Amino acid sequence: MKHPVENISSGSGAKVPPPKFLRGQMVEIRSLGEILATLDVHGKLEGLPFMPEMARYCGRRFLVSRRADKTCVEGYGVRLMGATVFLENVRCDGSAHDGCQRNCLIFWKEAWLKPVENGAPGARESTCLSDMPTRNGDRYFCQSTELAGATRPLTRWNVRHFVTDFLLGELSLWRFFLIVARMGINRIRRLLGLRAVGSLAGQQHGSSKGELDLLPGEWVEVKSADEISATLDPNGKNCGLSFEPDMLEYCGRRVEVDYPLRKIILEETGQLIGLTHTVVLKGVTCQGLCAKNCPRSNPLYWREIWLKRAEYSK
Repeated sequence: MKHPVENISSGSGAKVPPPKFLRGQMVEIRSLGEILATLDVHGKLEGLPFMPEMARYCGRRFLVSRRADKTCVEGYGVRLMGATVFLENVRCDGSAHDGCQRNCLIFWKEAWLKPVENGAPGARESTCLSDMPTRNGDRYFCQSTELAGATRPLTRWNVRHFVTDFLLGELSLWRFFLIVARMGINRIRRLLGLRAVGSLAGQQHGSSKGELDLLPGEWVEVKSADEISATLDPNGKNCGLSFEPDMLEYCGRRVEVDYPLRKIILEETGQLIGLTHTVVLKGVTCQGLCAKNCPRSNPLYWREIWLKRAEYSK
């Protein structure tokens, strides 16, 4: 298979092998036995765990949705990763992690995949990996919590990753200019003591989270920026949850509720925490504009106080 780049430079200037799989390519997930043979004693390949939730996909075919040559890591910013992709709509259901609802896209090492060839797909496997670690005491263990160790730093002034994204079809020219312009404007604003573009803040302390008790399938309208600001503290948070810049574009729009958010594993600590009056909206994920075109597409979390019930309308 021909690739638009022969060798890709890492953030440190070292050469890394060209990608095996590109966006839009059909791949087959290798058998469980083949994948287990790639893992170290900690159940990882290059620092990235193969989780029990992934076993049921063995032998199945999917389209590559994005390269994962970089990713945002909470507490660290955007970092580089090698030979890894995301598959279309393949997210972690949290079934082996006490029902965590982060709904993360699963990272797939290229060594766990093979190109689709003519003929029948491999046999599907449903083996439960009950002996693979998912927690140590009260700290959970998953791809999200281990990302820092599975990635390497991306230097602040390195823009080669944008060139790579463009050559691999991961970034349009317009989106590149939008991201770079936003980064430049935000640096100027920080020097002037101003908040980043799209960031909201208020003066509330201990504000209500809302009391809508929303259910899946209900329709809501996102409140205006002024109404949301009135629920935030000076750090742009409502009871500890940030209103992210990517969320601002949804103000005034009607969106369907996907599910109420009740518990998630914190990426930095591995702790499972409970949430109330917080929901995920259908199809509303981070687009990476504020994170150097990060492909991770994490769901955005919405306090009910930022929303109001709305009738469905096409």
